[in-house]
Amino acid sequence: MITSADAIPSGSTLTADLAVVGAGPVGIAIAIEVAGKGFEVLLVESGYEDFDSNTQQLAEAAEWNTAVHTPMYMSVRRQLGGTSTIWGGRCVPYDRVDFERRDYISNVTWPVTYDELLPYYQRACSWLQCGRAAFDAEQMSHLPPSMVPGLPEGIASSSTFERWSLSTNFAREYGDALKRSPRVRVITGLTCTEVICGLDGRRAESLDCRTLEGKRVSIQARSYVLACGGLETTRLLLASRGPHGGALGDHSGHLGSWYMGHVAGVIANVRFCTPPRHTVFGYERDTDGTYVRRRLSIASETQRARELPNTIAFLANPDLANHRHRNGILSFAHLALRSPLAELISPAAHRFSAPGGGVLGQTADSTFQASVRAHLMNVARDFPSVARFALTFGIRRFLVGGRKVPGFFSAYSGENCYPLQYSGEQIPNRQSRVSLVSDRDSVGMPRLNIGLQFSQADVDGILRCHQVWDDYLRKNGCGRLEYVSPDPSSVVWSTMSGGTHQLGTTRMASKAEDGVVNEQLAIHGMANLFVASSSVLLTSSQANPTFMVIALALRLADQLTKEFTSSPTLIV
Repeated sequence: MITSADAIPSGSTLTADLAVVGAGPVGIAIAIEVAGKGFEVLLVESGYEDFDSNTQQLAEAAEWNTAVHTPMYMSVRRQLGGTSTIWGGRCVPYDRVDFERRDYISNVTWPVTYDELLPYYQRACSWLQCGRAAFDAEQMSHLPPSMVPGLPEGIASSSTFERWSLSTNFAREYGDALKRSPRVRVITGLTCTEVICGLDGRRAESLDCRTLEGKRVSIQARSYVLACGGLETTRLLLASRGPHGGALGDHSGHLGSWYMGHVAGVIANVRFCTPPRHTVFGYERDTDGTYVRRRLSIASETQRARELPNTIAFLANPDLANHRHRNGILSFAHLALRSPLAELISPAAHRFSAPGGGVLGQTADSTFQASVRAHLMNVARDFPSVARFALTFGIRRFLVGGRKVPGFFSAYSGENCYPLQYSGEQIPNRQSRVSLVSDRDSVGMPRLNIGLQFSQADVDGILRCHQVWDDYLRKNGCGRLEYVSPDPSSVVWSTMSGGTHQLGTTRMASKAEDGVVNEQLAIHGMANLFVASSSVLLTSSQANPTFMVIALALRLADQLTKEFTSSPTLIV
């Protein structure tokens, strides 16, 4: 059942076995899983079933560095389905090496192991609708074993894959299940502003929630899960009072610290010397039709030996904005992404972070008009190809039933040369943090000051990873890297930004002095308050966090149902 808070009297108290804050992918998965075992669940969502700009304003930060952090209105979505409503759909797990002790990445000791989470990978794939839990060519014998012929496994690899979901908007995919469930009650338009703790500080007693119109609603449950995203979950804890007067969960000073995402960009092209037609440069499909994409990765042994961050790279299109590519399809795509219809084609966060993204009017009029004319000339020269592309891609992306193509490649390169887009692990840094300021939003919550910081170690790691790939290609006689600038370090610095992946600010630790939550995702010292968010992850790996957080959420759902089964008394 889905109920708007507008229909709930002010001063009401709602009860359930479990209260989940945030109806994004994690919150929806936990709610349905726990309710499916016979327990009552309240799922609280700040937004509504449809997008509401006034509610979205609640997510805006007070301060952030616009040069390195995406605006929050692009990064998150307060709406049923959460950020899955603007999600690209890329699904990839962390690697075994991410959970192992690496002395060159300090202050990281995972309280869970890779093997503990591995059994949840297929369940996560099912929830994300991305096929089977196969992420390597060894598991996908129907596909070529390598990105280019004759390139063996070694210090690096081109056999790993990332998978793409069935364009999963969790509100659309699971909305009917939420409405039909007799044990899930979704409350929309209700923002949790504080977690209220008991005097002994060992249990959460209730949630204080408010609407934009000023209504106050209290929620009481046996257990509580905060699943409102990486920074919003952290913000809620910072705004809630702990047992000793400080922020809830800040018993060791880690809450809000260790904020990280990924280091991404293009500093080199890869030029293969193998037959161009045999290069795997686009999306491939698994046996069930799931789209997958090949990547260059680095062997875990090489990572440890050379003290490298976990980093991958994939073949990409040339910079759409640079009309000198003289490619009509790329120019058509660039103009479409800069048009008033851009939001219907690609979410703002994707356009903001992609080369040539953005919106109309960001450059001087004369420069912009000259660029438009040059791109239109490219389109005119290649009009037959552009028309075919617009028709076929439009059908495969927007009209076809079932799986939709995640993106596009304009064409293969006859020169066998492609931009190499990297995505690298950001080195954990305690000084990279978020904190509260005195400015408050419309429901009275203090806003965030976002202080994301990158370091020279992040830059050096990316440069050394590229050196590994260059050595790998040259030694096997398959190609080489060609840097786009004589100073690749400056290019890395100039393109580093974050905000779409929000990790680290409620980190997991086996000991209370080392983190915010324990291995069961409970706030240290508290028996019934849990965090299910990308903020619990200690490192960022090479992967966007959605897949891993879903796996952790399913593990938490199993744990909660066991606890409720052993003590089946509903709160009154």
